[in-house]
Amino acid sequence: MRDAAQSLRAAIIATVPGADVPEAITPGRWVRFSTNGRPGDTAGFCMLFDDLRGAVFGCHRQGISEVWSAIDKAAMTPAQRIAHARKVLAATAEREAQQRQQWAENAQRIAQVWAQCVPLVAGDPVTLYLKHRGLAGVWPLPDALRYHRALPYWHDGEKLGTFAAMVARMVSADGRMVALHRTYLTLDGRKAQVPEVKKLTGAAGPLAGACIPLHKPARGYIGIAEGIETALAAWCASGVPTVAAYCAGSLAAWRWPAGVQRLVIFADADKAGREAADKLRARALGSGLRAEVLTPTDEGADWCSVWAERAA
Repeated sequence: MRDAAQSLRAAIIATVPGADVPEAITPGRWVRFSTNGRPGDTAGFCMLFDDLRGAVFGCHRQGISEVWSAIDKAAMTPAQRIAHARKVLAATAEREAQQRQQWAENAQRIAQVWAQCVPLVAGDPVTLYLKHRGLAGVWPLPDALRYHRALPYWHDGEKLGTFAAMVARMVSADGRMVALHRTYLTLDGRKAQVPEVKKLTGAAGPLAGACIPLHKPARGYIGIAEGIETALAAWCASGVPTVAAYCAGSLAAWRWPAGVQRLVIFADADKAGREAADKLRARALGSGLRAEVLTPTDEGADWCSVWAERAA
C-alpha cells in the first residue's frame, strides 16, 4: 500500500502546482489538501482506490482533474480496464456532486456578503487605503470594488474580530461571480493587523480564467495585472482598461473577453510574475491576439510601486 500511496503522491506533486499532499493517503477515502500554501485551503483532492491500482486527483481552484493508474493500461486485462474505468466514473461522479454542493453553499455566502457592501465614497477606509497606495485622485473607482463596514475575520477557525474591508467581486469568463477578494483595513485606511490582510473567499465555481473586472475592453484591447492596486496603477499610467487577476497563477490562466484583439500584460518584476506573463502571452499569441508584456525594471517591483514613486 505504501508504494502505491507514495507513487500517487509523487504524481500529484508533479502535476498540481503548489500541492501540499499529506504523507498518509488512506485508500477508499477522499483526501483534501492545500494547493496555495495557506492554512485551511482544501482545493486539492485525491482518492486512492481500495484495490491500490488507480486513483483520481486534482485541484478545484485550478480546474485540474486527473486519473492515475499503478499499472500500465496497456498491460491490463480487459476485466481490469473495465473495473478501473468503473471506479474512475464512480469517484468522479461523487467528487463532482460534492463540489456542486460546496459551490452552492459558497455562492449563498458570497451573495450575502456582497449585499452587505456599499459603493465607495470619498473619505471612506477604502478610498483612504488607495490614497495611501499612491492612487489619490483616482475617481470614479470601478464598481467592482465595494466597502464593507464590519467584515468578520476568521483565522484557523477562530474569529479575530470585524474590520473595515475593500471587497472586490471575482467573475468567471461567463460573467458569474465566483468569489470575493477581501482586503482588511483600519478605519483610517491602513492595512489591518491580521495574519493575512488579503484573502479570497471559498469559490462558487471554477476560478481558472476568472478575474476582478475593474474595466471593460475598449476598442478591442484590454490590460491585466496581478493585484487590484497594480491594475489601477497600470490604468492610471497607460490609459489601458485593466483587470486584476488576483495572483500570478490566475493571471497565467486568465480568459480574455470575446472580441479582444490586443492584450497588454502588466507583469510583476519577480520570477512568478514573469513566468505567468509569458504563459498568458504565449496563449494570446497562439489565439491570434497581439500581446505584449510590460515589466518594471527594478527587481521585485510592481506597477503600483512604480506609479506611487512617480506620484511622489
